[in-house]
Amino acid sequence: MKQGIEKFKKENKVIQNIMKPFYTKHRNEIIAYRMLAIPLILWGIFFLFAFCRVVYLSFTDWNIFNEPNFIGFDNYIRIFTKDDVIFKAFFNTLIWTVLTVIGHNLIGLATAYMITKVRIGQKFFRAALFWPIMVSQVVGATMIEWIFDSSPNGLLNTLIGKLGFGSVAWLSDPDIALYALMVYPLFMQFGKVMLIYIAGLTQIPASYKEAAELDGATNWETFKWVTIPLLKPIIILNVVYTMIESFKIMGPMQLVTNGGPLNSTMSVVLKIYQDGFVEYKMGYASSVAIVFFLIILAITMMQFKFKGEDVSYE
Repeated sequence: MKQGIEKFKKENKVIQNIMKPFYTKHRNEIIAYRMLAIPLILWGIFFLFAFCRVVYLSFTDWNIFNEPNFIGFDNYIRIFTKDDVIFKAFFNTLIWTVLTVIGHNLIGLATAYMITKVRIGQKFFRAALFWPIMVSQVVGATMIEWIFDSSPNGLLNTLIGKLGFGSVAWLSDPDIALYALMVYPLFMQFGKVMLIYIAGLTQIPASYKEAAELDGATNWETFKWVTIPLLKPIIILNVVYTMIESFKIMGPMQLVTNGGPLNSTMSVVLKIYQDGFVEYKMGYASSVAIVFFLIILAITMMQFKFKGEDVSYE
């Protein structure tokens, strides 16, 4: 027994001596892998496994109460041939995404540029304009209902009533309900985009702007031909970020209008929620989620592919 233990110790020591140079050379990498182990395990459980599970369920008719039965591509065929609501949801989500991406980036870049030009009160303006993004969706929904109340007592209707105009059914009219929901998030939730633009603007060397000024360029020309090209990586980042966030929109639609009237405010994520957790059609909801994921992935890849060459400040 003792001889076996001694032999094991000697063999273990030999292995340690062999591995010591490798461990010494790659010590930092080994420590990094150890620290990444837990996040990778959690990623594998809550994303990779969950994603694979959703892919499998998309080919079944699972409704929570029964065991999943494989039905092939029936769910996907139904999406493109039998479900009229899903096309309305995709169209609404597309409109919301386009207007939000354009609005948040224009407003965020403009406010960021103006803040960097202010010498006194930069911290105040950054905090004041970022603060609304921390408001919960429930509070935001309450603000939307209060501002766009269709009755004559609503805030906006009261204001236009004093101007001599009649009340408008902001949230009850299918033609304008989606745009009414969009106003508050559009003008009050661009804070993250603004902060990223501020970080990008402060990284641009002053020598570029000074050179443009020496050449006689105006502020607008400097902004157009110097600042914007050097901000290209930041613009791409913000466009992709706001696009993904806008595609996932659900809160205002669910909390204020619940997709109505006449599905005019139905978003894709709300449709997935209603199919899966209200009507318990988990298999069909999974197939919609997969199609939606592929669309977002394709658009994101195209944006990065056509972004052009990377910008260097050196």
